[in-house]
Amino acid sequence: MKKTILILTFFLIAINLKAQTTQGNWMFGGDVILQGYKFENQVNKNKFNYHVEIFPKAGYFIKDQFVIGSEIGVFINEATFYTSLVPFARYYLFNNEKILNPFLEGGFGFKNISYKSSSSKNLNDFMYQFKIGTSLFFTNSVALNLSLNYKKNSFQFDEELSLAFGFQIHLIRK
Repeated sequence: MKKTILILTFFLIAINLKAQTTQGNWMFGGDVILQGYKFENQVNKNKFNYHVEIFPKAGYFIKDQFVIGSEIGVFINEATFYTSLVPFARYYLFNNEKILNPFLEGGFGFKNISYKSSSSKNLNDFMYQFKIGTSLFFTNSVALNLSLNYKKNSFQFDEELSLAFGFQIHLIRK
């Protein structure tokens, strides 16, 4: 019960803060991604698979409309478990008064993949990603994001395309 009250209090305070994409502010949130991927090996060639992932994200605005940060990814299914860490840079295209604010984002990171079958080894994978999307600001500090993502991995998957929905809170530094 205490956790619920604390979360609700934090959310109400965040809604009342006056902040968006200005220097010195923080961005917290996450993305839910519907993702499709294609295997590079001969057995599954030209076969697309789909899954859902959740990525918590935090960043700091080093300049108006320009945020740097990191996202953490975790994925679990019947055969695979992976974690990822991707530092990113995001640039919002419009100024702070716009309700819809398109953005461009890019990042380079690492992924550790574990297979539940004992015959497969764990893999460490380098990856880079690009996102294009828009933020819909409900208040000065709460936004819903929609983005189209492209991810290229070093060896396990050739490339990944995804559609992400995200929720973010922008907090002002006092």
